Amino acid sequence: MLRLEAVARDAFHASVNAASEAIARAGGWVSGHSLLSDAMAVLQFEIPGDRLKELVDELGARGLKTELPLEASDSPKEVAGRLTLFFAHGSGNLRREVQPFQ
Repeated sequence: MLRLEAVARDAFHASVNAASEAIARAGGWVSGHSLLSDAMAVLQFEIPGDRLKELVDELGARGLKTELPLEASDSPKEVAGRLTLFFAHGSGNLRREVQPFQ
């Protein structure tokens, strides 16, 4: 499985949406996701191996800079991958004050 990482400086939902759009524009699709508080999001995707460079370029154009690992495929065969977004402004804490029940 291909693993990519990027630091997102935009809002959480805007960055996840931008990453999803980049995957789609490069010819891939999102097959699953995990949203971890407001600090990290993980998108599982599949994409033709010969479109990986295009994916990295699409992500970079949206402010999500990442690099392909050396062992990245250039075959047209589909590749499963995972993009982990780390949020620079994420607190990891989404607790909100709630009034006590009476």
